[in-house]
Amino acid sequence: MSIKEINLTPAELNAILDHKRVMSEKQGKEVTIEQAIEHFILHFRADWRQEKQHRDTQTQREEIEKHKYFRSKDEGRDIGKAMAAEEWCAKYAHIWRAERESLERNGFIKVDVVIQSENGLHIEPASRMAVLASKFDCEVYLHRDNMDYYNFILQGKKYLNVKSILGLLSVAAWKGESLELIATGPEARPALDAVIGLINT
Repeated sequence: MSIKEINLTPAELNAILDHKRVMSEKQGKEVTIEQAIEHFILHFRADWRQEKQHRDTQTQREEIEKHKYFRSKDEGRDIGKAMAAEEWCAKYAHIWRAERESLERNGFIKVDVVIQSENGLHIEPASRMAVLASKFDCEVYLHRDNMDYYNFILQGKKYLNVKSILGLLSVAAWKGESLELIATGPEARPALDAVIGLINT
Protein backbone atom coordinates (compact mmCIF):
# COMPACT_ATOMS: atom_id res chain seq x y z
CA MET A 1 0.00 0.00 0.00
CA SER A 2 1.29 3.45 -0.91
CA ILE A 3 1.52 6.19 1.71
CA LYS A 4 -1.22 8.09 -0.11
CA GLU A 5 -3.69 5.23 0.37
CA ILE A 6 -3.42 5.22 4.18
CA ASN A 7 -6.75 6.13 5.78
CA LEU A 8 -5.94 8.87 8.29
CA THR A 9 -7.90 9.87 11.38
CA PRO A 10 -8.53 13.52 12.27
CA ALA A 11 -6.07 13.21 15.17
CA GLU A 12 -3.40 11.87 12.79
CA LEU A 13 -4.03 14.61 10.24
CA ASN A 14 -3.80 17.23 12.98
CA ALA A 15 -0.45 15.78 14.08
CA ILE A 16 0.74 15.65 10.46
CA LEU A 17 -0.15 19.31 9.89
CA ASP A 18 1.87 20.24 12.99
CA HIS A 19 4.69 18.12 11.57
CA LYS A 20 4.33 19.90 8.21
CA ARG A 21 4.77 23.29 9.89
CA VAL A 22 7.93 22.12 11.70
CA MET A 23 9.36 20.61 8.50
CA SER A 24 8.63 23.81 6.55
CA GLU A 25 10.37 25.95 9.19
CA LYS A 26 13.43 23.68 9.27
CA GLN A 27 13.74 23.52 5.48
CA GLY A 28 12.98 27.19 4.95
CA LYS A 29 10.35 26.39 2.33
CA GLU A 30 6.77 25.17 2.19
CA VAL A 31 6.57 21.39 2.50
CA THR A 32 3.67 19.70 0.72
CA ILE A 33 1.05 17.74 2.63
CA GLU A 34 2.16 14.57 0.81
CA GLN A 35 5.77 15.07 1.91
CA ALA A 36 4.67 15.69 5.50
CA ILE A 37 2.45 12.60 5.53
CA GLU A 38 5.20 10.37 4.18
CA HIS A 39 7.83 11.68 6.61
CA PHE A 40 5.43 11.42 9.57
CA ILE A 41 4.31 7.87 8.68
CA LEU A 42 7.86 6.62 8.16
CA HIS A 43 9.54 8.30 11.12
CA PHE A 44 7.04 9.40 13.77
CA ARG A 45 3.72 7.57 13.48
CA ALA A 46 4.59 4.52 15.62
CA ASP A 47 5.80 6.62 18.57
CA TRP A 48 2.93 9.08 18.15
CA ARG A 49 0.36 6.25 18.21
CA GLN A 50 1.93 4.71 21.31
CA GLU A 51 1.89 8.05 23.11
CA LYS A 52 -1.70 8.72 22.00
CA GLN A 53 -2.84 5.30 23.19
CA HIS A 54 -1.24 5.99 26.58
CA ARG A 55 -3.04 9.36 26.83
CA ASP A 56 -6.35 7.87 25.70
CA THR A 57 -6.08 5.02 28.22
CA GLN A 58 -5.38 7.46 31.04
CA THR A 59 -8.32 9.67 30.04
CA GLN A 60 -10.63 6.63 29.85
CA ARG A 61 -9.60 5.63 33.36
CA GLU A 62 -10.50 9.11 34.57
CA GLU A 63 -13.90 8.88 32.84
CA ILE A 64 -14.56 5.49 34.43
CA GLU A 65 -13.63 6.89 37.85
CA LYS A 66 -16.16 9.71 37.36
CA HIS A 67 -18.78 7.19 36.28
CA LYS A 68 -18.02 5.05 39.33
CA TYR A 69 -18.36 8.05 41.64
CA PHE A 70 -21.76 9.15 40.30
CA ARG A 71 -23.18 5.65 39.99
CA SER A 72 -22.04 4.78 43.52
CA LYS A 73 -23.67 7.96 44.76
CA ASP A 74 -26.93 7.01 43.02
CA GLU A 75 -26.81 3.44 44.36
CA GLY A 76 -25.83 4.47 47.86
CA ARG A 77 -22.93 2.02 47.75
CA ASP A 78 -19.58 1.51 46.05
CA ILE A 79 -20.34 -0.30 42.78
CA GLY A 80 -16.67 -1.21 42.33
CA LYS A 81 -14.17 -0.57 39.57
CA ALA A 82 -15.08 -3.66 37.53
CA MET A 83 -18.79 -2.84 37.29
CA ALA A 84 -18.05 0.83 36.62
CA ALA A 85 -15.67 -0.07 33.79
CA GLU A 86 -18.11 -2.58 32.30
CA GLU A 87 -21.00 -0.10 32.39
CA TRP A 88 -18.95 2.78 31.01
CA CYS A 89 -17.56 0.66 28.17
CA ALA A 90 -21.01 -0.65 27.24
CA LYS A 91 -22.80 2.71 27.40
CA TYR A 92 -20.29 5.46 26.73
CA ALA A 93 -17.01 4.17 25.23
CA HIS A 94 -18.18 4.35 21.60
CA ILE A 95 -19.54 7.89 22.11
CA TRP A 96 -16.31 8.96 23.82
CA ARG A 97 -14.15 7.53 21.00
CA ALA A 98 -16.27 9.11 18.26
CA GLU A 99 -16.11 12.52 19.94
CA ARG A 100 -12.36 12.22 20.58
CA GLU A 101 -11.71 11.31 16.94
CA SER A 102 -14.10 13.89 15.50
CA LEU A 103 -12.96 16.65 13.18
CA GLU A 104 -14.17 19.33 15.61
CA ARG A 105 -12.30 17.84 18.59
CA ASN A 106 -9.10 17.90 16.53
CA GLY A 107 -9.32 21.52 15.47
CA PHE A 108 -11.10 21.26 12.11
CA ILE A 109 -14.13 23.18 10.91
CA LYS A 110 -16.29 21.28 8.41
CA VAL A 111 -18.92 22.72 6.09
CA ASP A 112 -21.01 21.26 3.28
CA VAL A 113 -21.87 23.50 0.36
CA VAL A 114 -24.00 23.02 -2.73
CA ILE A 115 -22.72 24.71 -5.91
CA GLN A 116 -25.06 27.52 -6.92
CA SER A 117 -23.24 28.87 -9.96
CA GLU A 118 -24.75 27.98 -13.34
CA ASN A 119 -21.23 27.30 -14.64
CA GLY A 120 -20.29 24.98 -11.78
CA LEU A 121 -16.68 24.70 -10.64
CA HIS A 122 -14.50 24.89 -13.75
CA ILE A 123 -11.11 26.38 -14.63
CA GLU A 124 -11.71 30.06 -13.87
CA PRO A 125 -13.55 29.78 -10.50
CA ALA A 126 -11.21 26.96 -9.43
CA SER A 127 -8.14 29.13 -9.97
CA ARG A 128 -9.85 32.05 -8.21
CA MET A 129 -10.69 29.78 -5.29
CA ALA A 130 -7.06 28.64 -4.92
CA VAL A 131 -5.79 32.23 -4.97
CA LEU A 132 -8.46 33.30 -2.48
CA ALA A 133 -7.74 30.44 -0.05
CA SER A 134 -4.00 31.18 -0.20
CA LYS A 135 -4.60 34.59 1.35
CA PHE A 136 -5.59 33.02 4.68
CA ASP A 137 -3.38 31.59 7.41
CA CYS A 138 -4.91 28.11 7.50
CA GLU A 139 -5.18 24.80 5.68
CA VAL A 140 -8.27 24.20 3.53
CA TYR A 141 -9.18 20.88 1.93
CA LEU A 142 -12.03 19.81 -0.32
CA HIS A 143 -13.86 16.50 -0.77
CA ARG A 144 -16.18 15.59 -3.62
CA ASP A 145 -17.55 12.16 -4.41
CA ASN A 146 -15.60 10.20 -7.03
CA MET A 147 -12.56 12.50 -7.13
CA ASP A 148 -9.69 11.07 -9.17
CA TYR A 149 -7.01 13.44 -7.87
CA TYR A 150 -6.47 13.85 -4.14
CA ASN A 151 -3.75 14.55 -1.56
CA PHE A 152 -4.82 12.19 1.22
CA ILE A 153 -7.62 10.00 2.54
CA LEU A 154 -9.33 11.02 5.80
CA GLN A 155 -11.99 8.84 7.42
CA GLY A 156 -12.43 7.01 4.11
CA LYS A 157 -12.89 10.19 2.03
CA LYS A 158 -10.48 11.67 -0.50
CA TYR A 159 -9.42 15.30 0.04
CA LEU A 160 -7.36 17.76 -1.95
CA ASN A 161 -5.66 21.02 -1.08
CA VAL A 162 -7.86 24.00 -2.03
CA LYS A 163 -4.75 26.18 -2.30
CA SER A 164 -3.45 24.03 -5.17
CA ILE A 165 -4.69 25.34 -8.52
CA LEU A 166 -3.61 22.16 -10.31
CA GLY A 167 -5.53 20.02 -7.83
CA LEU A 168 -8.69 22.09 -8.08
CA LEU A 169 -8.62 21.99 -11.87
CA SER A 170 -9.26 18.25 -11.62
CA VAL A 171 -12.56 18.85 -9.80
CA ALA A 172 -15.27 19.01 -12.44
CA ALA A 173 -18.36 19.86 -10.40
CA TRP A 174 -21.63 21.27 -11.66
CA LYS A 175 -24.54 23.28 -10.28
CA GLY A 176 -26.41 21.36 -7.60
CA GLU A 177 -23.47 19.13 -6.66
CA SER A 178 -22.27 18.96 -3.06
CA LEU A 179 -18.77 19.70 -1.84
CA GLU A 180 -17.35 19.19 1.64
CA LEU A 181 -14.74 21.62 2.93
CA ILE A 182 -12.59 21.27 6.03
CA ALA A 183 -10.20 23.87 7.39
CA THR A 184 -7.89 24.30 10.34
CA GLY A 185 -5.69 27.14 11.53
CA PRO A 186 -6.01 30.71 12.85
CA GLU A 187 -8.07 31.95 9.89
CA ALA A 188 -10.02 28.77 9.12
CA ARG A 189 -13.46 30.30 9.59
CA PRO A 190 -12.98 33.45 7.45
CA ALA A 191 -11.26 31.31 4.79
CA LEU A 192 -14.24 28.96 4.60
CA ASP A 193 -16.68 31.88 4.52
CA ALA A 194 -14.76 33.44 1.64
CA VAL A 195 -14.52 30.18 -0.33
CA ILE A 196 -18.22 29.43 0.20
CA GLY A 197 -19.06 32.96 -0.92
CA LEU A 198 -17.12 32.37 -4.12
CA ILE A 199 -18.79 29.01 -4.74
CA ASN A 200 -22.23 30.54 -4.19
CA THR A 201 -21.62 33.34 -6.69
